[in-house]
Amino acid sequence: MKLSSINKQHLLFSIVLGIAGLLINCYPIQFFANVQFVLGNTVTVIAAVLLGPWYALLTAMFASTGLMINWDSPHVYLFFGLEALFLGYARRLDIYALYADAAYWLIIGAPLVYLYVTFIMDIPSSHLGFIIAKQGVNGLVYTSLASLLILAIPKLWFFKGKVKDRHRRMLSAQLTYFFTLMVTLTLLFSALIFNYYFLERQQAMLKQNINDAVSHLATSAQNYLQSHKTVINNAAKQLTIVADDPNQWQKMLVNLHESYPGFISMLIADPRADIIAASPASRLINIDAQVNINIKDRDYFIESFYNHRLFVSSVFLGRGFGNDAIIAMSAPFYTNLQHTTTAGIVEGSLDLSHFSHVDQNNEYSDDESVVMVDEQNQIIYASESLGLTALSPFNFTVNDGVYRTSLELLNIKQPDSIVPEYIYAHKTLDNGWTVYILKEFSPLLKLAEEQMFSSFLMLLISLICTFYISRKLSALLTVPLEVVADQFSTSATGTTKVPSIDENSPKEVFNLYQRLAASKQQLIDNQVQLEETVAKRTEELENANRKLKELVDRDPLTGLFNRRYAENKFNEVLDFCMRSEQALTVVVLDLDLFKDINDNYGHLAGDECLRIFSQLLQKYFKRDIDIVARYGGEEFLLILPLSNALHIKHHLNSFREAVSEQKFTSPEDKREFNVSVSIGAITANADYANDLDKWIKVADDNLYQAKQDGRNRTVIDIITE
Repeated sequence: MKLSSINKQHLLFSIVLGIAGLLINCYPIQFFANVQFVLGNTVTVIAAVLLGPWYALLTAMFASTGLMINWDSPHVYLFFGLEALFLGYARRLDIYALYADAAYWLIIGAPLVYLYVTFIMDIPSSHLGFIIAKQGVNGLVYTSLASLLILAIPKLWFFKGKVKDRHRRMLSAQLTYFFTLMVTLTLLFSALIFNYYFLERQQAMLKQNINDAVSHLATSAQNYLQSHKTVINNAAKQLTIVADDPNQWQKMLVNLHESYPGFISMLIADPRADIIAASPASRLINIDAQVNINIKDRDYFIESFYNHRLFVSSVFLGRGFGNDAIIAMSAPFYTNLQHTTTAGIVEGSLDLSHFSHVDQNNEYSDDESVVMVDEQNQIIYASESLGLTALSPFNFTVNDGVYRTSLELLNIKQPDSIVPEYIYAHKTLDNGWTVYILKEFSPLLKLAEEQMFSSFLMLLISLICTFYISRKLSALLTVPLEVVADQFSTSATGTTKVPSIDENSPKEVFNLYQRLAASKQQLIDNQVQLEETVAKRTEELENANRKLKELVDRDPLTGLFNRRYAENKFNEVLDFCMRSEQALTVVVLDLDLFKDINDNYGHLAGDECLRIFSQLLQKYFKRDIDIVARYGGEEFLLILPLSNALHIKHHLNSFREAVSEQKFTSPEDKREFNVSVSIGAITANADYANDLDKWIKVADDNLYQAKQDGRNRTVIDIITE
């Protein structure tokens, strides 16, 4: 029966640990990219050390469910289930948890992670080292935490029915393990914090560089477009001046084109949309055959000629002047300076190869790629390394999956992959075009991997050094102590001669031996007396504590009177009101939707809300004869003698409005929130009832009515008879 009871206790404890681990694992700590540290597995290590392999497996299944919910990957049950069994059996062999977990991830965990990532996950093989190192470091973190928790919490260290050591451990081994734990945690956290801030700095620099680059390129493109728009606009003005002399148009156009080679070609069309001048003239098809080319179906003619405006087209394939992808800029010119009659349009086809020169001369970084799209998301220009085709749509997906960073990420070649391909920044020009700067994500991940491996290597070297040094230090302590123990134990029997403490022994050990020898008999003589004294003092202390508890009348959180005090004081207040034939008011107040405050802002915010609310109560009901008490939870009780029936409701409403206007601040994140209060009350002559519960019943019913009416209400019964 006793064994069954212990098993039930162990089963319940392992389930409780597992549920705690599940909740913690639902919120893994984000480090960088896909690296998340899970601390919920700490409970699995605790279960393995205290209860053995099978209870640890049960705990691991619960804790892994939190990761399954978060990651949607069933591999966690295999990896961490095997880890729980491995640690549990290692515990039965008296192997310390930290050493066992390091062996698990080295021998079993790393190969399993390799196979899983290689054959199941859609992650490049270049990421393997990073993922494996992360898993090993994470295992060392939560195993070290679990071991320290067991040492630091007495209830865990002395857990009933826990797995016992097969052999009593040496003090030197315990000291060595303790030092190793401390150094492991210290180095791990130091390395992780350093790596975190290092990578944050790298990300900030990358973000700044890529934003500077996109601003530079956007400005360059903007200036390029604007300058050529100005050229077209000025050309239209010049043509307006010579509109009555078409013979000058060809020469003027050729001179203009020579001055601005950014245009692939330029042309002038008459009101019938026939091209009557072009540069270079050789690109005008059939010009020798005197066959006019008509452009009346082109947007750049329609928009400029009929709408009388400077027009910049989207990207399109040239026709008649070649098959290049071009951007047409056009403007109308007129027969007179008053712009009453349109004489034609002047158009220039902008050279998009200019953007390749801008890209090649990018002063910010050689490993950045450029994409420029028009307002219809057609590719105007893309760096050759991207393999994108001009005039095709720029299709990409924003990567917001498990790789979380402070940078913006996208995928082009593998849009459905969870692994981001590029870091990007973009900027939209005034004409609706957008410039993108892309930078491969893998170098940053490689840097993080190198940092992780460097940290792991430093940790390994440090642990080896720590293990060696701590063993030497522990030996300096334990060898003299063993001699003391031997001498002290044999001095009672006098049967064995053991080496004495020599001058090389530490002074503290020598003094310890002398004191032990001198105090042994005194301790025996005083043992009974000490036990009696302790028992007597314990009884006196318990009686004193009992009396103190009986004398406590204040609520520790709010400083208000508690419920017991209010109930005890009611009869005294009632007699006072009856003697003076005055009315008495009993009020029950309840904070509206207080549970939402705890859920949304945390329990610290709830406690702060109760304290400020209590201060408002004391401010509004501050007479010495008023009893202001916390009745329980978010419910408060007021007993107000000598009440004025004509003013009490107004006063309660004033308090209620003051609560609604009060700003409350969450201590944790400094967010502000408001709260309202519902009030139920009764005002009556003191002889209405001798039992406080009857007064509270009426006030509570009114409080319920205030809640039903929509909260933030005051409902009061004023009984005059």
